[in-house]
Formats: sequence, structure tokens, C-alpha cells
Amino acid sequence: MSRLAHTPSPRPNNHDHSQPAMLTPIRCLLVDDHPAIRAGLRELLRAEPGFEVVESLATAESALAFAERHPVDVAVVDYQLGGHSGLWLCRMLKRLADPPAVLMYSAFSDHLLAAASVVAQADGLVSKAALGAELCDSIRAVDRGLAELPPMPPSFAHSMQQRLDQSEQAIYGLLLAGIGMAEIADTLQLTVDEVDARMWAMLGAFERSERLR
Repeated sequence: MSRLAHTPSPRPNNHDHSQPAMLTPIRCLLVDDHPAIRAGLRELLRAEPGFEVVESLATAESALAFAERHPVDVAVVDYQLGGHSGLWLCRMLKRLADPPAVLMYSAFSDHLLAAASVVAQADGLVSKAALGAELCDSIRAVDRGLAELPPMPPSFAHSMQQRLDQSEQAIYGLLLAGIGMAEIADTLQLTVDEVDARMWAMLGAFERSERLR
């Protein structure tokens, strides 16, 4: 997995990966609407040292309700869920007082979904075609505050300029640099609510794209 040049603000954690015997497990929430995939992910992480699967759920709504009541370090979230999408869930999880890192996990791991994941404030994106070791490495990376999003090629960056208006381009660029909503609002002389509304609008436009249906 290639990583973006920026590094988001480090997430405080007590996970000492250099000493497996004394490892504090990374508490993982799994969200996928396919029971077989949830079961496979659960078994993969249970077999790997350093992970604790705290829950595996099928819907965005149930996952958000769980995360509101229980501590989660990393949420591994499928894009396509029944009801609200994984991107909606990602944005809602990031509103929590103690938000988890969010790793999008999808069969549609292309540049458009990567761009939408940036707007949703996801910490990473991994294809379902990835090997188990790559998924585990990505979970560890986002738990440490590293970005696990694929780099955007110049041709896609140009198409993004055509897709977004000037204000949206500015918001997207700042999100890509790991800047939080409050600082974005201050930089662009907008209110936080205005930035939030524009991010929801951008996300809706991405999700209406034929390539993400």
C-alpha cells in the first residue's frame, strides 16, 4: 500500500508493537453486510497477535450505536452496506468525542473511492483483494496515525478539478493535507457548520457517481 505524503495528527495509543508479549490489543470494530466476510475478518484478526475484535456488525446504524457506547481503536468498514453507506458511517464516527481510526475496506478500491474517503475523513482504504497481512499492516498503521490512502495520479487530480468548484477544491486540498474541520473553517473564513455542510454535499456527489453505485 502506497501512503500519502501527509501524516494525520497522531492518535494517542498504548500499543507497543515492538514488544508482542506485552502488547495492548488494537480494539477493532468490523462492519460488513456479508456474514461470510465478517466471519473471515474476525477469524483473521483473532489469529493474529495484537488485535481484539470487539464487535462485528452488518449495518452502519448498528456500528455507530456500538461505537457511541464502547471504546474502539480502529473501525474496518465496508463501503457498500445496507441502509447508510460506509462513507456515511465514517463521517459519523469521526464526530464522536473519541473517534476511532477508520479503514475503508472495499471491492471498489479505486481513485474515486479514495477521494470520497478523504472527504469522509477516513484514515485508509484497502481493497478486499488485499492479502490478510496487508490488511493487518494497514490496521496497525492507521492506529498509529498514519494515512493508508493510495496516492492520486496527476490525471485523476485534473478530473477532480473539473468535478469540484473552487471552494470544494480548497476544502478537499486541506483535507488531503490532514487538516481538521475547525482549521479548514478558519483558513477559508467559513463557519464549521458551513464546512461540514459542504463536505456532506461533496460526499453525496461522489456517492451519486456511476462508479460508486
